[in-house]
Amino acid sequence: MRKRDFAFIFLIVLVYLAAFSGILNLATVDGVSMYPVFQNGALTFYSKDSLASTGNVVIYYSPQYGTYIIHRVIRVYDLGDERAYVTQGVDKITNPLPDTTSGYEPGYGIPQNYVQGVVIQFDGVMISIPYLGYLSLIFRL
Repeated sequence: MRKRDFAFIFLIVLVYLAAFSGILNLATVDGVSMYPVFQNGALTFYSKDSLASTGNVVIYYSPQYGTYIIHRVIRVYDLGDERAYVTQGVDKITNPLPDTTSGYEPGYGIPQNYVQGVVIQFDGVMISIPYLGYLSLIFRL
């Protein structure tokens, strides 16, 4: 093996150790609704901040499907002391309608307490590692 291969394996182990220790919050993309922002099997990082604004990508729990979804916030509603978010995937072919219309979330949007976190971005670029999330998908970590 070359030094580069060892460095890559070390990086993988380091990322997963940081995630298991709670230093990093990781999410795996499972689907194509966020393509080209995220590829299927990409590993992305998020902050546990549940306050999002229009344009942010959030990870939320869908009570209708019993799973987590990673989508972009397209609308924010104030519900008194709480917010609700209407989201949609960026791929208009596989996700042409907002999630309120397609059934992923209630008609008024996702309540703020269902939001797991906001995907981290630097200068408008969301950080992800292509293919590394397949480990999580294979082992369902």
